[in-house]
Formats: sequence, C-alpha cells, structure tokens
Amino acid sequence: MRVAEIIRRRVPTAGDHLAGQIAAAVNRLRDMDLTKPPGISEAISWASALSVFGAGELTGQVAEQTMSTVLKYPEDEETVRQAGLAPVVAAID
Repeated sequence: MRVAEIIRRRVPTAGDHLAGQIAAAVNRLRDMDLTKPPGISEAISWASALSVFGAGELTGQVAEQTMSTVLKYPEDEETVRQAGLAPVVAAID
C-alpha cells in the first residue's frame, strides 16, 4: 500500500504494523461522506501523533483521542463518531 510506505518513510517510529493500520483507516475515512476527506498529509500527522503517544496499535480509544489530527472539521468528527469508530479501525491482516 503506497500510503503505508509514505507513512513509514516520513514517520519511521510508527513501524510497519501501525503505518498499515493508519493507511487502511484513512482509506476507510475517504469512503465516508466527509467535508474534507483525509489525505497523505493528515495520515502522516496522525502517525506522528500516535508515535508521540507511544501507540503501537490503532484502537478505537486511541483513534478517539487523536481524531482531530486526521479530521479537520468538527462536523467530520461527528460523522465518524455517529458511524462508529470500529469499522474505521478494524484490524487489517
């Protein structure tokens, strides 16, 4: 996945697993009806924030705490909350 490769290059502390999870989650967010779907820049910002918090796994709780780094509008955050975070952060294999 190209986004995961870019994340790993820009935020090496994120690691392969977390970079893959972030890329998949951002891809799922792009499929939602958002005012501003997240791009590569937001994915990198999210990875940086998660790395600062020492997160090695993208969970619903971690996503809830850091959602503002990937979604720029409060309306988009509310859209995602209403839809539920579980499908966004669903495990990738």
